[in-house]
Amino acid sequence: MAICKGRSTAASVILVLLAATAGGAAGDFPTLDELFGSDRFDDTAPDLMLWLPDGSGFLFRDTRDGTPGLFRQAVASGATERLVDWEALLSDLYRRRPAYLKPVMDDVNTHPGMGSSPTLAPDGRHLVGVAAGDLYLLELASGTARFLTDSVAPERFASFSPDGRELAFVRDGDLYRLELENGSEHRLTDRGANAGLLNGAADWVYEEELNVTRSFWWSPGGDRILFVQYDTSPIPAFPISDELSAVAGLEWQRYAKAGGANAIVRLGVVDAAGATIHWIATGVGDGYLARAGWLPGGREVWFEVLNRDQTRLELRAAAPGAGSSRLLVADEAPDWVNVRDDLTFIGGDRFVWSSERDGWRHLYLYGLDGRLIRRLTSGSWQVEAVYGLDSDRTGVIFCANAEDPRERHIYRVGLEGGPPQLLTPSAGTHEAMLAPDGRHLLDTFSSLDTPPRLDLYTAAGRRVRTVDDGAIPALAGVKLVLPELGTLAADDGELLYTWMFRPPDFDRAKRYPALVYVYGGPGDQLVVNQWGGTRLLYQMLLARKGLIVFTVDNRGSWGRGHAFEAAVHRRLGQLELADQLAGVRFLVSQPWIDPERIGIYGGSYGGYMVLMAMNRAPGRFAAGIAYAPVTDWRLYDSIYTERYMDRPDDNPDGYREGSPINFASGLDGSLLICHGTMDNNVHLQHTLQMANEYQKAGRLFELMVYPRVRHGVRMSQRRLHFHKLKTDFLEHRLIGSSGGG
Repeated sequence: MAICKGRSTAASVILVLLAATAGGAAGDFPTLDELFGSDRFDDTAPDLMLWLPDGSGFLFRDTRDGTPGLFRQAVASGATERLVDWEALLSDLYRRRPAYLKPVMDDVNTHPGMGSSPTLAPDGRHLVGVAAGDLYLLELASGTARFLTDSVAPERFASFSPDGRELAFVRDGDLYRLELENGSEHRLTDRGANAGLLNGAADWVYEEELNVTRSFWWSPGGDRILFVQYDTSPIPAFPISDELSAVAGLEWQRYAKAGGANAIVRLGVVDAAGATIHWIATGVGDGYLARAGWLPGGREVWFEVLNRDQTRLELRAAAPGAGSSRLLVADEAPDWVNVRDDLTFIGGDRFVWSSERDGWRHLYLYGLDGRLIRRLTSGSWQVEAVYGLDSDRTGVIFCANAEDPRERHIYRVGLEGGPPQLLTPSAGTHEAMLAPDGRHLLDTFSSLDTPPRLDLYTAAGRRVRTVDDGAIPALAGVKLVLPELGTLAADDGELLYTWMFRPPDFDRAKRYPALVYVYGGPGDQLVVNQWGGTRLLYQMLLARKGLIVFTVDNRGSWGRGHAFEAAVHRRLGQLELADQLAGVRFLVSQPWIDPERIGIYGGSYGGYMVLMAMNRAPGRFAAGIAYAPVTDWRLYDSIYTERYMDRPDDNPDGYREGSPINFASGLDGSLLICHGTMDNNVHLQHTLQMANEYQKAGRLFELMVYPRVRHGVRMSQRRLHFHKLKTDFLEHRLIGSSGGG
């Protein structure tokens, strides 16, 4: 199926210099204090967007007239009203809970920072959220809120029953039901003395690597609840310490590591009126229960089973209490199968399923008997997300990168087949929320020179209006230099996408230092026509200081099809590094690059790539900055690591060659490592073991730890210090060292 392009959008953005709207040379770009000491340059587009159930309007949270508020806008007229002052609402709620603040992490199972966003009632009249660990109900008509719970243990994942009269939620590892009319609570599960048992809420590795959070679902009739039970007791508890108090605090986290034990999972249906549980035979074994829900009509449930090796994904159906299930669809791959959220049911007899079976993720129409009816999309591009069906339920609205691998657009394809219709022609990145009635969609659009903007579209592709232009007032008068987009060839000729920031006064007669900004891991893509927020602005600031900032999306990156991503299977860090070094050779071939002043910087997987480069590519990099790096894949979580590397016992060579901890003696150049002490994703253990190996090898390096900071150092409360530290390091090691420019 051909998609008519007719233009090259992202590739046309070549070193664009935006004209300043005001301001002089002294103040034409923000300082580090201005960028990271406040929120003035953060994105301003609305968040917490919720469609009203009938599709007649939507809610969104925004700051207008200097005050954060919750707003409602009518689709037909565009009339917008402020429902409540959001900041005042939360402040009032917290004032009502002065006696205690519920612990961020009350036991080894809680995932700090992961909770549930407010949810809208089926009639659109109420909103339920969490404040100070308790559930509150906001009446939209009056703007008044009241607490629904008052318990020391925090509540999570509130979900309305289909008739809106009840809520289900998770507290302390158990599932509860709450009657809104009288406030009566009913405990539906009882984990007893097993604190490692979680009913209706996933454990850490499921949340982090399979994007599973709420793990229960009301039946269509509201009389039963389907839920997943996770027994995490086989998983060792990992200590995370807080050293800032006189008596050090300690968290215990169940963290499944590569090759180790995972949670034991079961799928059950509990009666909402009583507490009878009917368990379902899933056949999951030592694998993963990746997704679940109710089939239309509520007579059966569906669930997805992923084997431990992550090479086979099955969509199955079963009746509650039945001793067996039936297979609907199975996807297999020799390396791994990516799990997505694209399953869409059509009436009671058909569904849309996405698959990478031909190397690109596309849509397929099936009958509920498991029979393939037809393929809906095809081509050398991939579907990114499925939003649902249009108003007459004859077409699927989805997101894909068919125009350019570096862009994302919204499309419609008919259930009878035919070429997809492009709904969002503006060059850049689009993400949508489809209305429940399928008539309209909210499109969040951004590009390299446009911060996120919220537009209302019809499902036929007509832009109705801009809801919020997303303008960042602090950018007025700021001169932005956008990256030059390009390509280069890897060692074997594979095409790789790149971008490059040059100083605004770039002079080919000079020789400049260069900084390679890298992520490099599976599932992510840096070279995209999308607003990059303060990360993008920081790279512009470095360019203004005289650095060439360069990025290449190596093999393993997202957006180029499964073969491009899966090329790194069983050898993480090796092919990615080879592609990054091809980028360095491209830089060195430019007469205006100083080959003695090339650095590399990245975080998380990017931090891992920095250490691989500094330890395994001597003579290439004068300096490197790594934050929150993985240093040994045996220390990282089971689902992520085994997906790409298999288990340690099955791939000892890959683990050895792909872990920088084994190559500490090869460190060449100046190195700065930064890590949050309470990182619950890549534990501080990684950096400490790397430090131990460097010390044993007699290699010098610099280290900065950030107390009480989790994984996102650059987004934490210490982000200003972190960026000042990095900038000072680069100024002394690259920018201000020998050479011209």
